[in-house]
Amino acid sequence: MAQLSNKTPCSLCWLVVACLGLAFVDASSAQQPAWPGNLGSSAAYDDLSVIHEPTGAFPEQLPSMPAYGESTEYHPDHLGLPTDPMGEDAYSYYANGKARAYYYNDQRIEFTGLEATFLVEGVVNAGVQRQCGDWLYQFDTELFLNQRFERNIYQESPWRWSYAHNFDIDQFQISQLRLAAAWGDWRATVGKFQTPFGRFYYPLYRNNFDDSPFIRSEAILYRETGALLEYKPAGWDIAVALTNGGLEGDTNSSKALVARVGNDFGWLATGASVKIQDGVGSEDQKLYNGHVGLDAMVRNERWSLSGEVIYDQYGMRRPYPLDNIFWGRSLYYRDVNKGPWEPMYGMGYYVNLQYTGPKWTLVANIGQYFPEQIGIRQQDQTNTRSLIKASRHWTPMVETYLMMMNETTLNDAWGNEPRVGLYYVFGCQFNM
Repeated sequence: MAQLSNKTPCSLCWLVVACLGLAFVDASSAQQPAWPGNLGSSAAYDDLSVIHEPTGAFPEQLPSMPAYGESTEYHPDHLGLPTDPMGEDAYSYYANGKARAYYYNDQRIEFTGLEATFLVEGVVNAGVQRQCGDWLYQFDTELFLNQRFERNIYQESPWRWSYAHNFDIDQFQISQLRLAAAWGDWRATVGKFQTPFGRFYYPLYRNNFDDSPFIRSEAILYRETGALLEYKPAGWDIAVALTNGGLEGDTNSSKALVARVGNDFGWLATGASVKIQDGVGSEDQKLYNGHVGLDAMVRNERWSLSGEVIYDQYGMRRPYPLDNIFWGRSLYYRDVNKGPWEPMYGMGYYVNLQYTGPKWTLVANIGQYFPEQIGIRQQDQTNTRSLIKASRHWTPMVETYLMMMNETTLNDAWGNEPRVGLYYVFGCQFNM
């Protein structure tokens, strides 16, 4: 294992202080929150119990909010919807959001000088829907407000210059923007939406989603832009989408086909997914990004056990100098080239155990990724990543949280610089 820098002992002191604060601050007079926890940048909102009725049909009349202090379920595959009942030809709308301030320390990126900082973020959610006869028309959006880094990022070498582009943060970001029309068990959506590939059930505490299992943060990702068709007969969930294939507007004329077939019976949900595309980007800059996967979840009152597994296609389509990458470079060398027009293949999984109580949300997550062995040491290393998250709800609007990630350390990842697999975040969040 690589030795941590001289900054690490101080950083660990911060972590100990945060843990003690979460565990021992007296909150006996605090009321119970009306939702189980922050979904961060996932697509559900905490104040909703369900998004669609158990029959699978899209709702004409939406459920009311749970009573104060009740536990709720959430379905992170959809944006929140308004909770006011609607009549014929009536409008209904909603607006809410989140504001968070936190300290983060990510030893994986110590070589950048950006590994330890305080940051703030915001999430703004809004939407409107109208019932017209048998049709339900919807518009909703999720907007991110991000704080950028200072401009003087350390760039004294070509490889540091390349990684500096990873930290060009858009202060205003369209996370989701959807226009949808639903009729019975069918719904058609155009816009930017959560990928239909797979399902996840854990909370997120950063707008860039990096507090995620490896296969989510590095492979599946979270967003697609394009057209989506869904069919939800009783207990089933079938979706197919034609999308750009990447997180934003396309730099490649080809499009991705993303599909999932699954079922959801409340206490049990399973699904199978596929994403097919020749890659993201053009010519020498094209990156393969396809996979097939399975997901499952079982729930018993306040406890849930979930997971995903994928077989993944990745890598650069043609040889390309890594130090010339200017659009965001992988910390795990997933953008190396095996050979002209030869993708690499890997397999990964994670298992997530979660407790959702009236005051606490607790998460334990572990997963691995097994890349194809091509003779490049930095790329060939198996990654084992574990995550622990704890959130304490002091009121329905205020919570504090802690996230710790530990993953495989890679010595001499860049010259003599190691990639130390320690990352933690603690902060507070205001839910509006």
